[in-house]
Amino acid sequence: MKIKTLLFAALLLINLSALAQTAEKDSIQVLSLEKFEKMISKKKNTLVDVRTPEEMAEGHLTGALNINFLGENFSNEIQKLNKNKTYLLYCRSGSRTRRAADQMQKAGFKKVYMLKGGITAWKEAGKPTEK
Repeated sequence: MKIKTLLFAALLLINLSALAQTAEKDSIQVLSLEKFEKMISKKKNTLVDVRTPEEMAEGHLTGALNINFLGENFSNEIQKLNKNKTYLLYCRSGSRTRRAADQMQKAGFKKVYMLKGGITAWKEAGKPTEK
């Protein structure tokens, strides 16, 4: 019985330690519409739409660069970017953005931000898009 308890405690500590390390490494910030919009206005920041070209054609944020996360060249495309710049990412709802941001972080990007709720939340708030 004592061995099972010790084993359980050890596994719990290992899992908590791994979770803490993951949380420390995650520097990707999810921004509210207001903060995201404010950061877009800074010319030095790069806005990236990670949806497909077809989705982007239906409407996108003004000035957005399209790098399709679902495309086979996503990894190659992000390698062409300056890793020292600030990137503001969005997709339809946030799911692809999270995965794209994680991949960018693993590739060495330090300043990657996500729009909370994606372009869906942007449109629901009455914010402008272009085609």
